[in-house]
Amino acid sequence: MMLDRSAHFYSDLHAYTGKLVDIYSNRMHFCDVPEDWNIVVTDVEGSTIAIEEGRQQQVHLAATGSIAACLNISRDAGIDIPFFFGGDGATILMPDLILKDCLMALKYHQERCLTNFDFLFRVGYRSVKTMKARRSILKISKFQANSNHVIPLIQGNALQHAESDIKQRDHQDLGISEISSDYLDLAGMDCKWNKVAPPIETNEILTLIITSVNVDNQHEIYGEILKKLDKIYGNDAKRNPLTLEHLNVTSNFSELLDQVQIQRKRFSFRHLLRSFMSTIFGKYYLYHTQDGQEYLQELIELTETLLMDGSINTVITGSKKQRRKLMRYLDDLEEDTQISFGYYVSESSVLSCYVTTLDGNHIHFLDGDNGGFTQASKVLKKKLRSE
Repeated sequence: MMLDRSAHFYSDLHAYTGKLVDIYSNRMHFCDVPEDWNIVVTDVEGSTIAIEEGRQQQVHLAATGSIAACLNISRDAGIDIPFFFGGDGATILMPDLILKDCLMALKYHQERCLTNFDFLFRVGYRSVKTMKARRSILKISKFQANSNHVIPLIQGNALQHAESDIKQRDHQDLGISEISSDYLDLAGMDCKWNKVAPPIETNEILTLIITSVNVDNQHEIYGEILKKLDKIYGNDAKRNPLTLEHLNVTSNFSELLDQVQIQRKRFSFRHLLRSFMSTIFGKYYLYHTQDGQEYLQELIELTETLLMDGSINTVITGSKKQRRKLMRYLDDLEEDTQISFGYYVSESSVLSCYVTTLDGNHIHFLDGDNGGFTQASKVLKKKLRSE
């Protein structure tokens, strides 16, 4: 009897090595996501206002918490799942096998976000089968970005269509009548970093979202855009906003309090003190030991600076001159109705929480300061509505 490996579909995918542009440009590297998988979308409603109020860290805690909750469930089940951080929310792909447990955890996380941060945290899902029936496209590949880091690559528009459908409707009934804290495990989530200045003082941080107008042309157009990014800004390492000398652990009391509140069923001063002391000892470990320095270098390699979820989502650093050159190129593509894009410029980046993956690695998320992804998405959505 053949074993059903559908739940392990993503684990079983081959991880391609080489240049990202070569991997993404080749249609043969992509395959269909099984129909018994699901697209789960989470989102902080009113995130723009919250960020303007200086609550970006709380928004990131809510978004990253939804990823951590699902990853801990998938890890316990021995299942690897792809996910995409969006600044004020996340998109996670998962099989039917763990869907109910993940929705239970997200429902309870939703309650904590409301209680602790006064956020309306949206949670919704669509089955891959449903999205394909609506003629949405969803193909996936895996890319070995470096020796420590594998990222999912998406071709298609199903994730964007699912997100739009979920956000435009009333809150979805998840079919859960009673919620239990037993399902919510946020272990591995840690948000203790100060804002990160760019490697060169005169440089800026550019947060960018680019989407292809014609979904069938994504392989070609995104391949050309990735080449142009390399040409203007240099390779991934050169345009990475993170450097060892600018990584600093925060001792901000209110930020530590936020993390303890979202992670714990019941708040206690003991948990807050433990978090504060671990931060103090962590600073010494990171900056005064060889293992700590190696961890920081690994952190840079394991930080998501580029996501391809059917769009290009990236946070990079460079000069104003480089940005103007890139904008001219993207403006021409947009005028030629090949793409739409949104961007936001800030003076620093924000290193968000980390979550551990099935193989034990830690994955960190990066956003532009002042809600870079949220601001860029706002610009993009305005363009799309006017088309």
